[in-house]
Amino acid sequence: MSKIKFQKFLCISLVGLLSLSGCGGDENSSLVSQEPTSVVIESPAPTDTILNPLTGNPGFCENAVGKRPIAVMVNNIGQALPHRGLSKADIVYEVVVEGGITRMMAVFADQDHVPYVGPVRSARHYYVDLALPYNAIFVHFGGSPAGYDRIQSTGIDHIDGMTYSNDFYQDMQRAQSRGREHSYFISWEEISALISKAGISEDGETTAPFQFADQERFLSDEDAKEVFVSFSGSANSSFSYNRSTGLYDKWRNGEEHIDADTGKVLQYKNILILYTSIGSYQGETYRREVSLSSGGGYYITNGGKEPIQWTKGNSANQFSFTRENGEALTVNTGKTYICIVGKDRQNQTTFSGVSA
Repeated sequence: MSKIKFQKFLCISLVGLLSLSGCGGDENSSLVSQEPTSVVIESPAPTDTILNPLTGNPGFCENAVGKRPIAVMVNNIGQALPHRGLSKADIVYEVVVEGGITRMMAVFADQDHVPYVGPVRSARHYYVDLALPYNAIFVHFGGSPAGYDRIQSTGIDHIDGMTYSNDFYQDMQRAQSRGREHSYFISWEEISALISKAGISEDGETTAPFQFADQERFLSDEDAKEVFVSFSGSANSSFSYNRSTGLYDKWRNGEEHIDADTGKVLQYKNILILYTSIGSYQGETYRREVSLSSGGGYYITNGGKEPIQWTKGNSANQFSFTRENGEALTVNTGKTYICIVGKDRQNQTTFSGVSA
């Protein structure tokens, strides 16, 4: 067999053995040898006419059209580091939970491109309200009593690691060194099997909470090269504009926020900071209540910022964003990081060192 024919045979055989599909390749392979890798097989270039509904980018896989997104709850304390899979998420939310810590929710538009993500952690009721408008399949590992109440009252399709722990991947090294609750991960392979087991439909449409600009937006207020967001006295995220990429590099509590699968810092085109009332849940001193009715905030891109207004309302409603003049907000195509912050922390937000 000639060398060229052998190479073609080998490629075809690998694809058949792995039984993985998807549009577009991923140049980043896993660097975590003790964990199963998140592999995406290189495939023919997809058509540019299909847009990712959550990023607006062309090249969305035709097989993913009409499929529901996946929303995964992700742990965000020191024992959870390094995270996996966040670099593949189209939209990430970060909101404070109890004790001043935060959790993240990663939303993936293309089911087939959900890598190993996690550590997967428990739900809170306001995260259910964030996931529901996407028509997402909600993945979590446990939940607060209010979280479970909201899951039941909304009827959101969900996969709970407390029910299916044996179907999640557990990193035993992390379990032994950091605790069992920081050791569970999940990818599309496991999610797909659990969707079938739970009788959940994969089919459905989704929409982003914003409109995409027809042309690249550059904002008049250019004092947002460095952005610092304080969620509490012990949790913060910051973003540094990288001119060479046109993206923001993300930092977590003063250190680069790295995806273990790529070994690279997380990057985002758009940042949204939404201020709201965050207080005690039903008089408790521990758990949080996050108002998702309406408020103000900032849209940040390309080193600049502009003030915005937002509304949401009930659990089923998607966010609606407007500029100060009342026009609908349009954002640049690309991945988005959304910070939901208590109004009492607004003066702790800084742009290039200047308080908001």
